[in-house]
Amino acid sequence: MQQQPTTTAETTMVLTDPEATPMPIEATMAAQQHRVLIYTTCYNVIDGVTLTIRKIEEQILAAGHQVCILSTDSGNSQNTNLVSEHPNRTVIFLDNSVPIPFLHDPQNVDSSYSLGFSLGKSTKDQISQFDPTIVHVTAPDCTCLHVIQYARDHEIPLMGTYHSNIPEYMDHYPGLGWLKHVLASFFRHQYNFLQALYVPTPYIHKQLRESSKMDCVTDLGVWGRGIDLSRFSPTHRTRKFRESLGFDDHDVVICWVGRLVPEKRPDIFASVIKRLASRNIPFKALVIGAGPCEESMKALPNTVFAGWMSGDELSTAYASSDVFLFSSGVETFGNVTLEAAASGLPIIVEEGCSGHLVQHGRNGFACANGDVDAFYDATLCLVLDDERRNLMSHASRQFSLQFEKSVVCRRMLDNYTKVTKQFFDEYGGHHANRDAEYHKEHSFVGGNYPRPFLLQMFEYLFVVLFQVMYQMATFFIHVRDSFPLASTNKQRVTAAAVTTKKVAPQSPTSAAKQQPTMATLGSASEAETQPLMADADDDVELGRIEEVEEISDSDTDFESQNAPLQTIDMDKDMECETETTVSSSSERSQEQSQGSMVCFGKQKKSKNDIYVSHEITKAIIRLVFFQFLIECRTRDFFGYVLSPSKWTTISVGRRRKNN
Repeated sequence: MQQQPTTTAETTMVLTDPEATPMPIEATMAAQQHRVLIYTTCYNVIDGVTLTIRKIEEQILAAGHQVCILSTDSGNSQNTNLVSEHPNRTVIFLDNSVPIPFLHDPQNVDSSYSLGFSLGKSTKDQISQFDPTIVHVTAPDCTCLHVIQYARDHEIPLMGTYHSNIPEYMDHYPGLGWLKHVLASFFRHQYNFLQALYVPTPYIHKQLRESSKMDCVTDLGVWGRGIDLSRFSPTHRTRKFRESLGFDDHDVVICWVGRLVPEKRPDIFASVIKRLASRNIPFKALVIGAGPCEESMKALPNTVFAGWMSGDELSTAYASSDVFLFSSGVETFGNVTLEAAASGLPIIVEEGCSGHLVQHGRNGFACANGDVDAFYDATLCLVLDDERRNLMSHASRQFSLQFEKSVVCRRMLDNYTKVTKQFFDEYGGHHANRDAEYHKEHSFVGGNYPRPFLLQMFEYLFVVLFQVMYQMATFFIHVRDSFPLASTNKQRVTAAAVTTKKVAPQSPTSAAKQQPTMATLGSASEAETQPLMADADDDVELGRIEEVEEISDSDTDFESQNAPLQTIDMDKDMECETETTVSSSSERSQEQSQGSMVCFGKQKKSKNDIYVSHEITKAIIRLVFFQFLIECRTRDFFGYVLSPSKWTTISVGRRRKNN
């Protein structure tokens, strides 16, 4: 029978010697350094996750502790030392990672991702040499399972931070919605072994509690994000930067910053831009980012596509814009939203994931997820109302001051101390004692072994299939590059087909609605393909948009249309004077369904097929986890029978390693 750790006062003492004077654990913790091992998947790809990790690194080093980064060799190797080299800082790259086929571009290493599968012997030797006192995981992938197993084998405190709502991404990829159940169960299995999991916002905390009962598997806490308020500031606004992109002083620039992938909903941004242009609203747009949807974004009217930006250039781009429009509904915190607010931009974002950064009607607008009309109305209001835009600009900067990065990141050091103290104080320095505490309903549904035999089989099968896919993708890319003539002929045929389709004469009204696309910052070849992309994008063009009926206190005249008015819901003390008309319900429905296909085109899906695939997936998951549980119980039984002494001494307290 496994003994539970006692809770008497004597257990709060640590003895360095049988005859020594007891020392309180609190004093011991304060006198020791943290040696933090942080596992993240793609450290050298600069995104919201890795920027957060770097901020934590800086505070760890500034406080005199040691840090070791464990990651794949993704991205640009020059990004390894963006945090300056330091004698207390170590970086270890996995020795068996493989590039992800559809996220790997040899010509653009900055956004090339790799996936690791395990910890090789050399990697484990380097970790042992670092000798961590706490392990911090940020990505629950295949390698994370091995990191968890390593921490448990060596009885090291284990915690994590939540950065990406990856299972929900699958809803934005046709035919892959069933996969979110697999990923959610896989991630939840890993989180069950963590002493604590820190999420970025109360919204995510509530979502994980209600949808996954995550508070039953780990200690769920909230830890926000910080920002360098000197790097992101309105003081970086420059006329030179605006002129270099063709923006005049009077132009209102609507900015997007982020990956151009379906789950970020760039289709909503595109819809808003098209509607503004179709109604001859004076504005300009700036898109900063890259991804599968970038060609569609390049084809937008009045839009400059700048690609990836970083460092001082990104800071200048934020501050030199006027409105930040970001429609993603899968953010865990909204780093780009906070950067925009700190740069003095009014922000228009989705109310759930990024709503905590918006005081609705004061520093921006929080719109319902997927509500194209709400995003459009909010953007139109800020584009036309200079006074309101300036007031919100000042309010955004003031609101961001509470997120100063050093203050926020120092709280993570407190979390390290809390988790470490709990591990040795409450659990006696043994993960088995913590497991016993969490053996309850909805917890350890697959047992308390990180890598059951069946999961290992799936893991190895996945590794093999993944490597085969990578080799096939590499082969096809090589063939495509080796035979450019075929690709050229295909483009010519497509262009001819599009030209034939456009032969029919256009009415003056429709001709007037076609806005010229601004020159992008891409290559000459990209510029040549833009007319083709613009034509192709006409297939998903939004329904006819009614003109603005009336703008108070404005000398600009717009064509009136007979349509009902809709105003933006705002605080009474800051009522917007702009009233807009909206499309009919049928046009709006068509617009939203078409707008969501900017990147992928129209695809018909059977609701019955979707329902069946989801239910089959859930049933298989339950069966697999039942097998996990049987294996766990079997191991526990034979372990108890063959080694009873192990179970009677497991709760003996251990002291944290001293430096």
